[in-house]
Amino acid sequence: MNSRVEFVLDGCGLTDLIGPDALSGYVSIFDASDIKLAAEVLMGRTRLTDYFPSEGRIPLLFCSCGDPGEGAMTVRLSITKDTVTWDQWAWEHDSFPIEWLPHLPAYHFPFDGYEAALDEAGQMALEIMGTASSIIRIASPGQGIMHWLDKRKRGELACQLDLLDIEIIQPAPDLQVTDLRQLINEVQALRTALGASLSNRRYEPTREQSQQVVSSTAKILDSTEAFRLPGQTQESLEWLRDRFQSGA
Repeated sequence: MNSRVEFVLDGCGLTDLIGPDALSGYVSIFDASDIKLAAEVLMGRTRLTDYFPSEGRIPLLFCSCGDPGEGAMTVRLSITKDTVTWDQWAWEHDSFPIEWLPHLPAYHFPFDGYEAALDEAGQMALEIMGTASSIIRIASPGQGIMHWLDKRKRGELACQLDLLDIEIIQPAPDLQVTDLRQLINEVQALRTALGASLSNRRYEPTREQSQQVVSSTAKILDSTEAFRLPGQTQESLEWLRDRFQSGA
């Protein structure tokens, strides 16, 4: 997982502020575009694209591919001589209706402080560019015909549990190691709890076990460190949550 710039509003990180709606693969405009261009966009001096988002709105978080049209967290930007305001929060996509987020408040920043924060964010983005904040190994089963045959032989549940076989192999020195290790331990404990399915294709958990799986997966996915998990592991956790929720 590469390091990234995080917006902090009133002491709360933007992804935490958004809550469970935040997409783990999304990054800030400083991480997904040219650093100087990002600052110009956030000052309202230019637009990231000619067509999206609409004029007067800026993208804060979007896909690391760099195209905000694939989906973006946006706000309305208003600037006066002394104040910068972010309000009217929304998830936007160039092909779907806008999803407003009325529970998120308006934020007002002193103009000079806002400009200084953008300079600091740009410098930070330059310093961490390409730096890994953590490296997590995953026992990925691969794709293709052999993976299909493995699913037929062992069952979908067993194959999904393979994607929970993860370990930290390089945490950054300043990383919140305790929180991340706790998260990894919870993922491994979930895999152990369902371990019988690894050798028994007909394994069916009890109602209590199913409820525990739903609770554990929700806790893991809601963790502030969940974005560090490999994408395949996150997808497997979502599959387990939905599968056991429907059967609980």
